[in-house]
Amino acid sequence: MSPFPVLPPTYYHAHFSEMLAFVREVYATVLGESEHAFIAAFEGLSLEAQCLFIRMSNRKRPVFSVADLVYAEIGEIEWRLEELAEAGFARHAAAADYRAWLDTLTRPVLEQIARDHDIAMSRQWSKAQVARAVEAGLPFDDFSAAFSHTTWVPGHRDTVAFLLYLYFGKLSDNLTAFTLRDLGVVSVRGQAAYQARFISREEALGGHAYTQALKSLKRATPEDYRRLAEQAGLLPQATTPFVGGLRDRLMHDLGRFFERQKDTDQAIGFYAQSGLFESQERTIRLLHGRGETERVLGLLESMLDAPAHDEAFLFADDFYRRKFGRKRTSAFTDLLRDAEEINADDLYRGLPELAAIRHYEAQGWTAYHVENGLWPALFGLLFWNELFEHPGSLASEFDWMPQALKDNRFVALFPHVVAERLAALETGRGWPLIADTLARCEGRENGVFGWWPGLGDLMHDFLNVAPSKAVRDIIAALCSDFQGLGDGFPDLLLIGPDSVRFIEVKAEGDQVRRHQLARLNLLRQAGFEAGILRVAFRPDPDQVYTVVDIETTGGQAAYERVTEIGAVKVRNGEIIDTWQSLINPERRIPAFITELTGINNEMVRDAPRFADIADAFDAFLKGTVFVAHNVNFDYGFLSAEYRRLERPFRYPKLCTVASMRRHFPGLAAYGLAPLSREFGIELKNHHRALSDAMAAAELLKMVNEKRLSAVTAS
Repeated sequence: MSPFPVLPPTYYHAHFSEMLAFVREVYATVLGESEHAFIAAFEGLSLEAQCLFIRMSNRKRPVFSVADLVYAEIGEIEWRLEELAEAGFARHAAAADYRAWLDTLTRPVLEQIARDHDIAMSRQWSKAQVARAVEAGLPFDDFSAAFSHTTWVPGHRDTVAFLLYLYFGKLSDNLTAFTLRDLGVVSVRGQAAYQARFISREEALGGHAYTQALKSLKRATPEDYRRLAEQAGLLPQATTPFVGGLRDRLMHDLGRFFERQKDTDQAIGFYAQSGLFESQERTIRLLHGRGETERVLGLLESMLDAPAHDEAFLFADDFYRRKFGRKRTSAFTDLLRDAEEINADDLYRGLPELAAIRHYEAQGWTAYHVENGLWPALFGLLFWNELFEHPGSLASEFDWMPQALKDNRFVALFPHVVAERLAALETGRGWPLIADTLARCEGRENGVFGWWPGLGDLMHDFLNVAPSKAVRDIIAALCSDFQGLGDGFPDLLLIGPDSVRFIEVKAEGDQVRRHQLARLNLLRQAGFEAGILRVAFRPDPDQVYTVVDIETTGGQAAYERVTEIGAVKVRNGEIIDTWQSLINPERRIPAFITELTGINNEMVRDAPRFADIADAFDAFLKGTVFVAHNVNFDYGFLSAEYRRLERPFRYPKLCTVASMRRHFPGLAAYGLAPLSREFGIELKNHHRALSDAMAAAELLKMVNEKRLSAVTAS
């Protein structure tokens, strides 16, 4: 039986009609004569003709033969095509459709056409190159005459595309999202009323034009770039911040193209038409490279006097000092050079944040890996009603990002609420507001932040000790520019008894990026302590390891459960502690597993469930490296068990199988029993967790002797 509901044969017609009704209601002031005329003419078609038009519009094919349009729910296709043609909803393919028609053909067909008409081509050519050769060497009339069937082109492509753009706010050529909604694959956020995402027809048309232009540059050829550059002056004026942002991106992309082509004048010309900071930066670098010092100085001084944001100021200040102040290193280099440094065992390589967390926990901090999650969550919880419950807060049921955050309009739309909530934060009254939202809305999907286990406790502890005015200042910045401050915040939040710190973690070879530096400065200016921690990796003789072995009900972590855990803690080659427990898997143990391990259903009937021992085992592992023989098996099962409890499970890993292969190559077998026999390791009760963990701990000692001796020798 299918897990999905069965949709009716004309489900797509219902979706198209739903979209038209929505757009006609919500965008009444945005629709023009052409859209109104299209909707009226569409509604005048027969049901089957409507269905056929929607089928053609939903497919990416630009041209169709009758054979391409066989649908069980649509009869008399030729008649319906004629009806569409009479109403202007379809037409016969013409010379303007030549290239699009060629693109629908397979490469072998194109090559045969080329051979039949003596058109030169190469076997190394792509399909697109063959199509271009046919287009250039064979007149359209001769090409179309070779086809016995009539080829059709759906009409109103641009109108349908514009209506879909109004609905979704992005380019779309079909209504698949509606289908996925009806099948339960995609969740939606229904509201009683929706707000138009565009304030005027002019903004909607401008947004559509620039979005199409930007999309055309994906996988564009140099000829495509040059063609668009020539036509850029014909694009709509940017009369709203939304359209201006799209235009800025397009002009910047064109500037980058010409810069790559070494056409500096053209590059600077397009950069000048973009308001992006990145365009200003590229212009300054190009001008400096050409030796135009006075122009560079003027631009830098303008940026320093009125920077668009912190990143612009940091760039201008850094460039000014390095290029004109005889400063040899950049602010980024200085920041890394002055950062705190720690050494972590090389098994933490790839997990620098976890190494940093262990470092700070050893100092008494409670450390959280929050990165870009903390501040959006605090903002979203504080202003939940305005963002998600206010009438018209979303533009359609498929949207998740609130309209109020578009073009930084949040403060303008809710000035009194913003002032009230910021005052509550500054006076230490923010937590009750957050707690109320958590009680009402915890777990509800949204487009501003993601939920994670323990978020409420983290918010409480953070607001309890963080400087209130500093919290208020960061939230005020998000209110003014949520989109611009969407990333770059430091990796870690440290909470102590009476203070908090923010730390950006950088591993060997990592660079601090400008937006990360800007967020550190933003936090510092607000009054937080914020800095960088550099992590270097090398084998640590004092590292503590926990060698783990588990027994399970089967081999698939997603479906089976743990029945026993044995763990051995090792430091400096000595066993310093052990941990063992049978686990009630809350399901029957198969007979073949009992035969292998000796663990039966009676033995685990009164044993604790995994949830009962999760805290104790996590405490035993804390701060150690996770070691096992075939580590991904044990780690994967335990990770799945913790995931069922919605708890994180993240440790650096060492596999004694892989390590023994690396340091002791050429052995006949690397299973635990063969290795134990090979090296005289005691393995009294194989396939019982603690016994296997003790044997694997002996292998770890051998591996670490090799690892540490290699470092000493170097």
